[in-house]
Amino acid sequence: MAYQGISTGTTPNDGTGDTLVDGGVKINSNFQEVYNLIGDGSTLAVGVVTVISAGTNVAVNTTTGYVEISAPTPVSIATTDVDISRNLKAAGITTLGVTTVTSFLSSGISTLASQGGITTTGGDLYVGGDLYVLDDIVYDEVTGRNINITGVGTIGQLFVGAGHSAGTLNVSGVSTLTGNVSLGSSLLMTDDKQFILGEQSEFTFFHNDSDGNVIRVNVGDLNIKADTQNFTSGAGTTQVMSTNVDGNYGVELYYNNNKRFETKHGGANVLGYFKVSGISTLGIVTGATYYGDGSNLTLTGADASGVTGITTLIQAGANISVTTNSGISTISYIGAANTSNISADTLVVSGVSTLGVITGATYYGSGANLTLTGADGSGLTGITTLISAGSNITVTTNAGITTISSSAGSGSTENVSTNTLVVTGVSTLGVVTGATYYGDSSYVTSGKWTLGAGGTSHYTFTGIGFTQTTSDPVVYVARGSVYEFVNNSGGGHPFESRVSNGGAAYNNGVVGNGSTNGTIRFEVPFNAPNQLYYQCTNHSGMGGTMVVYPNLFTV
Repeated sequence: MAYQGISTGTTPNDGTGDTLVDGGVKINSNFQEVYNLIGDGSTLAVGVVTVISAGTNVAVNTTTGYVEISAPTPVSIATTDVDISRNLKAAGITTLGVTTVTSFLSSGISTLASQGGITTTGGDLYVGGDLYVLDDIVYDEVTGRNINITGVGTIGQLFVGAGHSAGTLNVSGVSTLTGNVSLGSSLLMTDDKQFILGEQSEFTFFHNDSDGNVIRVNVGDLNIKADTQNFTSGAGTTQVMSTNVDGNYGVELYYNNNKRFETKHGGANVLGYFKVSGISTLGIVTGATYYGDGSNLTLTGADASGVTGITTLIQAGANISVTTNSGISTISYIGAANTSNISADTLVVSGVSTLGVITGATYYGSGANLTLTGADGSGLTGITTLISAGSNITVTTNAGITTISSSAGSGSTENVSTNTLVVTGVSTLGVVTGATYYGDSSYVTSGKWTLGAGGTSHYTFTGIGFTQTTSDPVVYVARGSVYEFVNNSGGGHPFESRVSNGGAAYNNGVVGNGSTNGTIRFEVPFNAPNQLYYQCTNHSGMGGTMVVYPNLFTV
């Protein structure tokens, strides 16, 4: 209620002022407001200062309506606590202990100096302008729109993004982050902006339009460490290289997702042809077949002694001259034509030459221009001139091609009798007894089985080791041997070699693993586990155990 004044009128008793009743009401109302503030005269209201107790070296002087507190010595007021419930206006505040301020107004710059104590605000501290701090700021959490750091900032843990209030972090100097940096979203780096690792910028990676994506090692080695590494190209679907696929840290190279090279415990395998351009030094190569002109072959000695198949010496008979120039030997007559013999380990004649009778020679080439001495070529060593046929066998010759067939019809088991039988291409001869084989037998199959299907529950096996068709049998394979599985199960049953029942595919030495039809070839590695499993990838019930022998042990 506001103060109420009494209207006294213009002149005494002129009737224009307040009546005695109205004046009395206003007087009572004014007194009531005063008593509500300071009490009823015997009990004063809380907040009215009646006694001021001064501490040591503090003087209290009072006059009507005025209280002065001063400290002659020292200049500061020493007190345990100062509680101020209203506004405090001061040029500067120095605290010796704990100062609690519930409301603080300052029109200028207020310096809160702490001499061994802590200044605490009971609520929020609002600063309309800049906040200047000469020493460290220790905080629990900072919420703000922008944090600008112009010097060196050391931050224990920094959160920027979802779940936190920091929107933009601008750092113009060097910032040292001693803890983890957690990003709520992506970290965006523009072109040519580098990630720099190492005190001397030893490792960087960046992107720009001209160089693309660049990983640069300025000092030291680039080490990529992982148990298994896969390198893909294109849209990430084309296999280029893999490591440790077999669990023994082997390396595999691919072309268009097809494996072409692999390293194994015993060496390296080339899956396809192997072509070397230029000059290669391979050391000693035994049992190899060479292609090309051989012009760059290096002999093992001055006279190439000990090199089988290379002519190192030509012995000439009487009236025969042998000259050699740049590796080419020329044999010529010294005198008139005669019949003296020419003795040579190997004689190579280009063009057509009439040499008379050559005995005990070895011929190379197609022999298309050789002239036989008789209609049947009798007397020529190494050329088959007679094929003797057994019972019910016919031998026919047409344009130089000899055909041996059975006159007893299909299914005949009559033998073919011949001194020498040379077959080029693929030939089915049935059972060959008492033969001697030459050449590389590494692709000879040790066992072959034909697969059928018993519905969607069983594979059926026929072939070596089984006297009758058997469902899901135990199959025994030997280390270092080759086996074939011909999948004729109907196309809906992919046959796969696996490490266990329902386990991962076992691909080591397997060609065509998981094929629905055709032949799956298995070259059993020496380091294969003692037990594998074969299974249909579409029907888990179709499968069985594959035992690898002899039992694997550690030497």
